[in-house]
Amino acid sequence: MKIDIIGSVASGKTTLAKRISKKYGVPYYEKDNIVWKRTANGDVKRSPEERDIYFYDIIKENDWIVEGSPRKVLKESFDCCDNVIVLDEYTIIRLARVFKRWIRQRRGRESYNSRPTWDFLWLNIKWVFEFNRMKKGLLQELSHYGEKVKIFKHSKDAYAFVMENYLQAWFNRESYYELVKEMLLQAEVYVCERNNGK
Repeated sequence: MKIDIIGSVASGKTTLAKRISKKYGVPYYEKDNIVWKRTANGDVKRSPEERDIYFYDIIKENDWIVEGSPRKVLKESFDCCDNVIVLDEYTIIRLARVFKRWIRQRRGRESYNSRPTWDFLWLNIKWVFEFNRMKKGLLQELSHYGEKVKIFKHSKDAYAFVMENYLQAWFNRESYYELVKEMLLQAEVYVCERNNGK
């Protein structure tokens, strides 16, 4: 399973990635945390070389989920993923989530990477509308990847798509592993019986 989830701030990207990760046991990564190194003394931006090595180490694995807002870097996952999931949630819902998240963070009820200051609230509102302005260009860029790009208005619909399209494949893969395991066990028993017969 290789999935890249893209969307605006507060579109449900991280929530969706966590749900899929928990269901299938696949690690998920926030692109923000690939660009930025979180330290006790604040965020430190990784150098382009360090950032790219970190990202390549992730996407060379067999299973991963990455999520983040559109950016000019970290696009290599588009080529090697199974699906690019675009979350295009309604603007009013995204704005409501931004305010709700900011209030919860201010009250200490939700963790955060960046301090929930008034300036950060304004930045989040700005990013919501920036996504709207760049959406047409983003979708045009993603159109080159054809059928692997899936656009959803709500994260719950994206989750239903993943459940429908990956559950059988995951079951088949697990069944394959069980079959191989059983064959190896039988081969081991056969060898033991032959050795004991000598």
